[in-house]
Amino acid sequence: MSVKFAPMSAGLFSGYILFTGNAANSSVQCPVSGTGVTPATVSATPSSVSFGTVVNGTTNSQTVQLKNTGGTSLTISSATVSGTGFTISGITVPLTLAASQTKSFTVAFGPTASGSVTGSVTIKSNASNPTYTMALSGTGGSATRTISLSTSNLNFGNEVVGGSIPLGVAVKNTGNSSLTISQIAVTGTGFSVLSGILGTTIAAGQTSELNVVFAPKATGSVTGKVTITSNATNSPNSVSVSGTGVSSTSYSVTLSWGASSTSGVVGYYVYRSTTSGSSYTRINSSALTTLKYTDGSVSAGETYYYVVTAVNSSGTESAKSAQVTAVVP
Repeated sequence: MSVKFAPMSAGLFSGYILFTGNAANSSVQCPVSGTGVTPATVSATPSSVSFGTVVNGTTNSQTVQLKNTGGTSLTISSATVSGTGFTISGITVPLTLAASQTKSFTVAFGPTASGSVTGSVTIKSNASNPTYTMALSGTGGSATRTISLSTSNLNFGNEVVGGSIPLGVAVKNTGNSSLTISQIAVTGTGFSVLSGILGTTIAAGQTSELNVVFAPKATGSVTGKVTITSNATNSPNSVSVSGTGVSSTSYSVTLSWGASSTSGVVGYYVYRSTTSGSSYTRINSSALTTLKYTDGSVSAGETYYYVVTAVNSSGTESAKSAQVTAVVP
């Protein structure tokens, strides 16, 4: 006789076969047991690959992980790719995957012409899903290089002659190809680039920081410009800079504050009063992009009260900050 085991789910099963008859040992049990396992199944992570836009003549690649999610081994007999510009590497067939075993391979897209392309990777095996297909997509495009600056204006406010204050500008490559900064020019007495990005190559989508410093040599207002030259299509790019030097020998009050956490803030206004809690007058004509201000128009023996507001690009101001007091000896 033969005994058949056909599990309906995974797990351990046991039982027995009972034989009865007219013999002296008229009842005999035969124990039976077996374990149900899930069938071998092919899966992939990710289940599809989208390369987005890739510059013609270059190649972008992604790693894909195949996995046997079943409880028995499987054998992959073929792995093929379709679609212009798509290739695969890192997988050799036939390939056997034990239960829960994984295998990584690489899918690449190297377009030679502009336009959208679709394709697929097809995995054939003896698994419960004998033909597994993974969708591929990508777009070939021309090289673009464009620069976007986080601000077009830096207002350093007041700074004591002999002192210095730095401000940063984020320089982002918003194109799809690397660009190179070939020249940085600075005009305006007292302005300089502390740690520039001259000669830097910025990859597509990446950002570099340009640090500009204002160190006034004399009292009075100064304006200037920082010009960035590169191989970007919108080069050159520039940032206007302004600041005021105040005397280091006269009395002054230096204020500093934390950055606003509200999105869209482009600068800050400083207000001053000689009456606590009221009668504030704004003392900077344009919004400060720095988090520091030196008030050089104070007198000995006076007490001053200061508040700060944040302002957005439309000119809307926040509520006034908490008041601080400065007593000039």
